[in-house]
Amino acid sequence: MRSFFVSACLVSTMCAGIAVAQSPVAYVYVAEDTSNATITSPISAYAASTEGKLTPLPGSPYTHTTGIMIGTNGTHFLTLDGNYTTTHNYVHVYKVGSNGVIGEEVSKQDLHEWCQEEGGGVLDHTGQYVYLVGSDACDPGYLSFALSKSGQLTFRGSLGVPVDAGVLPVFSGNDKFAYNFVPTPGSGAPCPTNAFIGLGRESSGALENISFSETDPTPPAGGYQTSQLGLVTDDPTNHLASLVTFQEGDCGQSGPTQTGLASYTIESNGDLVSTNTWENVAPLGGDLSTGWAMKMNAAGNIFAITLGTGLQFFHFNGANPITPFSGKQIIGDSGYINAMDWDGDNHLYALNGKSGKLHVYSATQSGFVVEAPGSPYLPINNCTAGGCSPQNIIVRRIP
Repeated sequence: MRSFFVSACLVSTMCAGIAVAQSPVAYVYVAEDTSNATITSPISAYAASTEGKLTPLPGSPYTHTTGIMIGTNGTHFLTLDGNYTTTHNYVHVYKVGSNGVIGEEVSKQDLHEWCQEEGGGVLDHTGQYVYLVGSDACDPGYLSFALSKSGQLTFRGSLGVPVDAGVLPVFSGNDKFAYNFVPTPGSGAPCPTNAFIGLGRESSGALENISFSETDPTPPAGGYQTSQLGLVTDDPTNHLASLVTFQEGDCGQSGPTQTGLASYTIESNGDLVSTNTWENVAPLGGDLSTGWAMKMNAAGNIFAITLGTGLQFFHFNGANPITPFSGKQIIGDSGYINAMDWDGDNHLYALNGKSGKLHVYSATQSGFVVEAPGSPYLPINNCTAGGCSPQNIIVRRIP
């Protein structure tokens, strides 16, 4: 009997109070986006379960890293210095263990010959290329680098384009194209962003300008025009969700405006095409007064947008019109969400910029959203009456 009991335990997922450890579905990294390159920015790191419950990784928070988080490809973790007063700024590359732990620095790239790039950075979907955004002190545009398997960075090219500092490009699902926006005019010209900037990727990984067309949702008759508001997210099958407005007259000064969420298809040549109209774009259930983020889930069928004190969730249907979740429109009723990311199991990890807390929400395709067990967490406790230090979050999905 004893021998049989031991054998049964070896093949069972649970026996008589003994549970088999669950493998994480994602690793979650949270840090302050310090602008001072001489100050270490601790990174709080967690393993996420299938229920969205977070467990701190060994050694977390990590204090040997510096700068702002760029991203991770599962084997390496990248950060970027951000300080105008230093002589040199660097992209730092750290080793990442199979358990998600951030290890020693394996390389760093000196950026001084390209001015001081502190506008942020992003990895493409493959994790093989990194793109840095120019700061206000530099000519706006992008620097392109290839990331080797050993963690070394190789410069691939620079591209000057009119983008705002810190506004990261969004890549198509196949990584052939990237999109951003013409900067919004200053306070003297209250127009929204009017159009996308389209970029292609060379075989070397460098970004290049492309000629492309943009077909926007059809506006109402009577002098209305469609404009972009500068908020976009991508799905894995070459579609985009974008926040648009329909305005009457020049910059909406001749009459009221209407705002909603529209879907676009990325054509094989990089053209952007929306078949939506002003009548079927998805309306917002709140205002955009605080926070400024929108993020698609891994499957490309659900996304969230920051609104007022919380979040609104939508069904994404490819080229078809976007539809809001039924039930309660806004999830969350205090503070504001300033950064978020998804794992591969439909959990959204959202940082509250006022309280510093990390909330975990579980969303279903049927349109139901609940806060996950154990949420919220407090990875950063550096908040004042006006809010917390700038925060960032990166989620590494485990296939």
